Amino acid sequence: MFIFKIHDDRGGRAEIRIQALDWGEQGETGFSCNSDRLAVNLLSDCRCGKGRFELLPGTKPMYVEQWLDYLQEQGNIAGAEVAIHSPLDDDYAALCGLDEARLKTLLELVYKVGGFNRLQIMRYLKHRHNPSTMSTRYSPDEIARYRHLGELINYLLKLKAPAP
Repeated sequence: MFIFKIHDDRGGRAEIRIQALDWGEQGETGFSCNSDRLAVNLLSDCRCGKGRFELLPGTKPMYVEQWLDYLQEQGNIAGAEVAIHSPLDDDYAALCGLDEARLKTLLELVYKVGGFNRLQIMRYLKHRHNPSTMSTRYSPDEIARYRHLGELINYLLKLKAPAP
C-alpha cells in the first residue's frame, strides 16, 4: 500500500492511498482531504509522463508521484511524502481494516496456492523500489507473477466485510 500525504500553504491536508504491490501496478485508490481548494488541485487535470490519468477510479503510484512532483514545482502544493507498506509489515492489517489473524491466514493461503515463500516475497518487496534492479533480477514473467499476487491480495481485501 502506498500512502501519499500532501499539504498546501493554507493548512490543507490530503491523503491518497493506493492498494498496489509496486510503483507500476494500478491499484484501488482512497482519497481524503480537509480543503476543497486542495482537493480540486489534486483531482483536476491529473497528468504524468504517460499523459492524463484519472486518480479516483484507481491508478499507479508512479503516476501520482509524478503528478505531485509537478504540482509542487508549480507551487500548487507545499509538499508531499509517501510511505510504502507491505503485507509483511506489522501494522498492515490495521491499515487494511483486517484483524491480524485473518490477514496472516489469508496471506499464508495465497502464498501456498501461488507457490510463493516468505523469502521470495521479502526479496521482491525489497527490490520493488529500484526499477533497474527489478529489470535485471526478474524476468517479465516473474514480475507479472508477483503483480498477479498483488492483484489477488487487493481483490481479497475489497471483499472483506465492512466495519460495523
